Amino acid sequence: GLRAPGDSVLLSCRGSGFNFVDYDLWWYRQAPGGRLEWVSVISYDSSVIRFGQSVQGRATVSRDNSRSESSLSLRALHPRDSARYFCAVHTG
Repeated sequence: GLRAPGDSVLLSCRGSGFNFVDYDLWWYRQAPGGRLEWVSVISYDSSVIRFGQSVQGRATVSRDNSRSESSLSLRALHPRDSARYFCAVHTG
């Protein structure tokens, strides 16, 4: 949905078809016509959390392994935050 500059947004994703708890979970975003940009990673047990420079200090990430879900919160939104956001696990 649409947000105004300065607003906050809460995004969520749910994994299926694999054992969610076994994998670190990565968030990426891609602006229209842009390249894929790494946003965040949260380890399988939430003990390690990292953020990309573009969202550092404005983002929080969490996961609920019992529900196979992760949430990404982003505050103080900028126009440059406009993008499609993805979550992913790396299985290779």
